[in-house]
Amino acid sequence: MTTPKLLSALMFTLSSLFFAGTDLAAAPRPANLMQLAELTPSVRANNDWFGFSIAASGNTVVVGAFDANIEQYGTVYVYVKPVTGWTDMTEVAKLTSSDNGEGFGTSVAISGNTIVVGAANTSNFDAPAAGPGAAYVFVKPASGWTDTTESAKLTASDGQPGDAFGDSVSISANTIAVGAFFASDASGNSFAGKSYVFVRPSTGWTGNLNETAKLTASDSQLLNYMGASVAISGNTVVAGSYGHNNFQGVEYVFVEPTSGWTNMTQTAELSASDGKSSADFGFSSAISGNTVVIGAVNTHSSKGAAYVFVEPSTGWTNMTQTAELTAASAIQFDSFGQSVGISGNVVVVGAPGATVGANQLQGAVYVFIKPSAGWKNTSKAKELTASDGAANDNLGVSDGISGATIVAGAPHSTTPGSAYVFGP
Repeated sequence: MTTPKLLSALMFTLSSLFFAGTDLAAAPRPANLMQLAELTPSVRANNDWFGFSIAASGNTVVVGAFDANIEQYGTVYVYVKPVTGWTDMTEVAKLTSSDNGEGFGTSVAISGNTIVVGAANTSNFDAPAAGPGAAYVFVKPASGWTDTTESAKLTASDGQPGDAFGDSVSISANTIAVGAFFASDASGNSFAGKSYVFVRPSTGWTGNLNETAKLTASDSQLLNYMGASVAISGNTVVAGSYGHNNFQGVEYVFVEPTSGWTNMTQTAELSASDGKSSADFGFSSAISGNTVVIGAVNTHSSKGAAYVFVEPSTGWTNMTQTAELTAASAIQFDSFGQSVGISGNVVVVGAPGATVGANQLQGAVYVFIKPSAGWKNTSKAKELTASDGAANDNLGVSDGISGATIVAGAPHSTTPGSAYVFGP
């Protein structure tokens, strides 16, 4: 198995992670980072792709298990940090959809007591989708997380079969963003993509809900793939469009109007100063406050890179990156930038194709700390790997950070997957 095959299998399902409420004093220091725990499901199976999607908030980690090639329905698992600290463990709760949502587990996100799970409604690229997809909202019960089905189901009012709604999800406080990167635009361009915003009703997350607002690109085009990745922080949504301009890619920024979310086109576009065709800029996205991180898995001869953008004092505008992050040891097809996460001054970047020792495709996660003078181009990072890592584990397909805790998924190629917790 080569990384290009890995990417083609994963191109349909990637998770975009946002982690809010970070205590900057708790930010990890690279020298002190170590593997704290390995998370597994209570029932394991080969090819279940456990760890394909992952998210964290505070003391809670959410892990999705969905293999688009062999199954219709995935499962999502919840892990809560014990009072004695993270340790190897199985889940405290299992989340499923009440209506067997196809593709359930494609993407996951969490903010506080609320979890969102995407179900993009497809088994693979070859089989036509039966529906447009959905996202499911789970609210933590007063007694704590337990096996449960959703509190609310989110769908697009204009959804069409094959839209892949739910391929990416993100949540910040009371607002959820969902990407549908296979959706056609108003001009009929196939796979142009859209993103949707849902604001929690006054009655809470319950029942079947349509979007509060629809986000589209003013320069939408065929194979734009807008919404392949989405992330939200406060009043700002970013949506990756890695197919734009012959797969050079672009990122769209949407800022909530003072009157509230409404149907709109982008506030600004972010792009790479060294962008080229087939770079796949926008394949992954993350945002924390005024800082956006964007992965471009195939740039630099398919070594990959991640780009940092800091919002100007005058607000978001069309711009190129503030800094570019790379791996010093990167080789072709490392897929650096497959996943990205940010919390405060710390950025994590997954490279599931990385070779570790003699193990091809074992995968790694890289941790970058913002310099005191601000973000700048660098390859100085802490490389995190699994203590029991093996060839074809693909650690870094998913990753994220919450406070001093870093999480990463390793779905493995043929054996049961794992999720790893790293911290000081």
